[in-house]
Amino acid sequence: MVEAPKPDLDFVIDFRFTEIEAELAVTLDHLDALDRQLPSIRKSERERLERDLDGLDQDEWYGTSQWIDEFVDEVLPRLYYSPLIVQLWAVLESGIIEISKYLKEKEGQSLTVDDLRGNSDYERAQKYFRDVLRFPLIEVEGAKERLELLLLARHAIAHSNGRVEAIKPARLQRLRQLEKQRGVNLVGPYYVSFPIGFVQEMALTVKNVLEDLIRRVKEKY
Repeated sequence: MVEAPKPDLDFVIDFRFTEIEAELAVTLDHLDALDRQLPSIRKSERERLERDLDGLDQDEWYGTSQWIDEFVDEVLPRLYYSPLIVQLWAVLESGIIEISKYLKEKEGQSLTVDDLRGNSDYERAQKYFRDVLRFPLIEVEGAKERLELLLLARHAIAHSNGRVEAIKPARLQRLRQLEKQRGVNLVGPYYVSFPIGFVQEMALTVKNVLEDLIRRVKEKY
């Protein structure tokens, strides 16, 4: 009987964590598409609103024109970009949990992330990787601090839709501290806003953290 040839392991496709990678890729593609499309969206919305300026007296025209500028330049970007902040965090957190389950099986652990105490899945996952798996969750330099800011942004949107008056005082104070540290303007008089540069930075951080974690897990197992 002829022995079957052994597969060339250099050409075996590794399908582990492909759903995490797909979720990440789709979210990043969504951000890129929005970045390209938003200028035309703002232009068309301005044109639509400015049609209502005809026939207004001088004071009404000036006040309405100011409102249009604020809406197009500040409100529209916030409405389009804010959901992506929530989505980025969901991709990160769910990906980390899925990877923790894989490592649990490989390590033969009886405990799961849910068995640990914490204020969120992310906090429990940090403890799980550190204390149970003894496997570094994040090794990308500076990523922990950026993820703290992403989590604060996520909470501000998910729990209050960015309304400053509805954000818990401790979280609002922390956002203001991070504003000063990073030299960015996030907290306005009424809403918390996240410009495209901020969203792109957070997206790159999530991408780097997940890709680095997946690479290290695959190298070990």
